[in-house]
Amino acid sequence: MSEDRALGRGLEELLSEIAGDRRSVPIANIEPNPNQPRKTFEPDELETLAESIRRFGILQPLLVARLKDKPGLFQLIAGERRWRAARQAGLEQVPVTVVAAEGQRKMELALVENLQRRALGAIDRAHAYQALIDDFDLTQEQIAESVGVSRPSVANTLRLLLLGSDAQAAISSGRITEGHGRALLAQPDPATREQLLRRILEEGLSVRDAERAAKRKPKPESASVSPTVSIQLEHIKTRLQRRLATKVRIVGSYERGYIQLPYRGSEDFDALVKALLDEE
Repeated sequence: MSEDRALGRGLEELLSEIAGDRRSVPIANIEPNPNQPRKTFEPDELETLAESIRRFGILQPLLVARLKDKPGLFQLIAGERRWRAARQAGLEQVPVTVVAAEGQRKMELALVENLQRRALGAIDRAHAYQALIDDFDLTQEQIAESVGVSRPSVANTLRLLLLGSDAQAAISSGRITEGHGRALLAQPDPATREQLLRRILEEGLSVRDAERAAKRKPKPESASVSPTVSIQLEHIKTRLQRRLATKVRIVGSYERGYIQLPYRGSEDFDALVKALLDEE
């Protein structure tokens, strides 16, 4: 049994800790959760689920919370696949369980629900874990306890975010596996890593073959990031965090990579843009 299918802290346990109210509400009164861990929904699978809902209805209620600033409206916490399929099936009313949940608990519920009811992709999982760290200052140990997996599992999943966008997209689309992603991370040189990704895609390398290839030294002209450069990037990150008053992630090197600047809400976004543009 896989670790994700044997979660120690399940959805039922989380639900038992908060009050719930079972009812039926108009589907038009439910808004999607912007922090939904799952980012991709296969059209064919949604249509299959929509057809089942047309025949049998929704057997498992959606999990929602009231929107305090929008009376009568609710935000979806868990069950977005069912919500999307129900809209596709033409339902006007859907069964829900209304719970009192905020911030971190909403994300925990959405993450655990996705992990238990349908396997969540590794990259979506990694982004969800990172959001718990960025938004709620959770440690890897706390995340592991929350969703019922081991701390090394959380750490290994988070490391996938160090991959470039092409490799992450390949994992998300199923063209390569999470194991291939970890093999790529064993190669420190970004250029050589990209070459290995192309080989995996074009030659269909197994995870073991990819691991062996990743251990080979890069060509002389492809030097990995030196310790001196890494220290300089760390100093730059610290300066940016002080200047922008937000957490900063630098992935890559001077030659290639990206800088990630998280924000929460429109006010944070506006303040961040003003700081970047040096506006008063």
